[in-house]
Amino acid sequence: MKVTVTGKQKSSFPEIGGLSSFNVVKGGTASRVEFVNGIMNSGVEYIFYLTPLKPGKFVIGPAQVRIKNKVYSSKSVKLTVSKARNNQAGNAANRPLFLEALISKNNLYLNQNALYTLRLFMREQVSDISLEMPEVQGLVFESLAEPQKYSTSINEKRYEVIELKYILIPKKPGEYSIPAAGMRMTIYKRNRRDNFFEDPFFNMRKGKPAYLSSNEIQLDVKNLPMQNRPDNFSGLVGRFDVKANLDPVEVKVNESATLTIIVQGRGNVRQIPDLKLSDIKGLKIYQDKPQGLKIYQDKPQLDINKNESAISGEKIMKWAIVPEKSGEFIIPSMALAFFDPEKGLYRELKTESFSLKSNPGADTGSSDLISISGDNHAGQVKTKNNNKQEITRIGKDIFPVHTSVDPVKGLRQQEFFNKIFILLLPAPPFIFLVLLAGRKLFKNNNKNILNIRSRNAGKNFLKKVQGRDLSSEEIHAAVLNYLNTRFLLKGGLLTPNEVYDLLINKGASPETASMLKNSIAQIESIIFTGEKSNSLAQIQDKLTGILKSVDQEVK
Repeated sequence: MKVTVTGKQKSSFPEIGGLSSFNVVKGGTASRVEFVNGIMNSGVEYIFYLTPLKPGKFVIGPAQVRIKNKVYSSKSVKLTVSKARNNQAGNAANRPLFLEALISKNNLYLNQNALYTLRLFMREQVSDISLEMPEVQGLVFESLAEPQKYSTSINEKRYEVIELKYILIPKKPGEYSIPAAGMRMTIYKRNRRDNFFEDPFFNMRKGKPAYLSSNEIQLDVKNLPMQNRPDNFSGLVGRFDVKANLDPVEVKVNESATLTIIVQGRGNVRQIPDLKLSDIKGLKIYQDKPQGLKIYQDKPQLDINKNESAISGEKIMKWAIVPEKSGEFIIPSMALAFFDPEKGLYRELKTESFSLKSNPGADTGSSDLISISGDNHAGQVKTKNNNKQEITRIGKDIFPVHTSVDPVKGLRQQEFFNKIFILLLPAPPFIFLVLLAGRKLFKNNNKNILNIRSRNAGKNFLKKVQGRDLSSEEIHAAVLNYLNTRFLLKGGLLTPNEVYDLLINKGASPETASMLKNSIAQIESIIFTGEKSNSLAQIQDKLTGILKSVDQEVK
């Protein structure tokens, strides 16, 4: 959309009605000088790029500018926006850019994974691509691999393709119409001079923003059947396999064996349940006397892998089994139930049962006392009753063993250090309490300072702007400083839409929020064009009243 002002090269930034249903991007300005019949006529041209947000018939305009306190208006224009056309590759015709969406299956069961693919076809050079994924309640999109780039031919024309893949997981049954995905980008038109430097920076071509939308996709999600549903079904959908192992199968009492169960497969792998051993007390024991086991379960480990078409996973569960007494124990099998969407039926996999044998430990028998007898002469060791040995003393150490140089002195030093320890014992808690109180005092003091600044934000704004002839940049900075201080923000730039959302969330009325949003947008437009505006003083005065309303409405 172009707004052209003739007769003057300077004017206020255009105010245009009827743009609430469009995303508007400013494309800059251009000065115009024309010679008609020897007479020079000057003007300025404002460029805008419009992206419709919904289909329908719209009236845009009129556009209004102010020149020397006089308002000039343009005519209005009508625009019809149709629904997104079918962007299949076969219907691409001669379009240089288009976006298509594909899904591997249009009929799914609850929690069944499907592959959702987006492909951007390009015969123009683009940059600054951003993606807007559809948001549908009841559907979850999970990114798979990094975007892929390749080339293809359609209708004997070469396209560069960017492909993105997602796993779509339906969480609720029903019929869905998946909205179009969108991509924003900047397009650089090719020309005959682009024979060497393909980068827009070097050939100085001016890009323009563009918005592409994909085709919509219809999806039917059925609930899982109730017929033949196992009692232990946990909602697992896909294709899975179970492996089990017990190592070793024979141990001694109080030694451990490890039971490992691995569940692998594709589908909603994050819902693989934690399998549980049956009640150990009910295990069958092949012994006359009752036996017991101790079970220690490790934390399950889930590993998820993503490839170009699916999400797979592996869950490893381990138990340490320790027999407390000798005997033979039967470790029961465990079952995993899941729904196979390809076959449309439930399946239940069972692990094999294992036999764990526990043998008695080495029997050391009862220990006998060892007696010492004899004198200082060399002696010998004599065996007694084949189990005991009689020990004869063969010598005596003539040097006494002392634990300190002066036993009395050592006791005094120990008593001194005990007193010091008792005195220092309450020191850490005391230091901790002092630091805690100081931290709390600092936080409260800092919070009070911020609250005082917040309450005085409006007064400080008035001091900066009232009675002063400020530039558009200075007014813009003063408004942002007010908002950051008033609402205790971390600082930084705020867009007009962000300002509107902020005020609504803080309790301001929609009228006040809308007025402040429009005023900031006007200031940014003046800054963007780099031109002075006669309405700047009016905007400055208007902001004073708006911010007073903000202070009254937001407590």
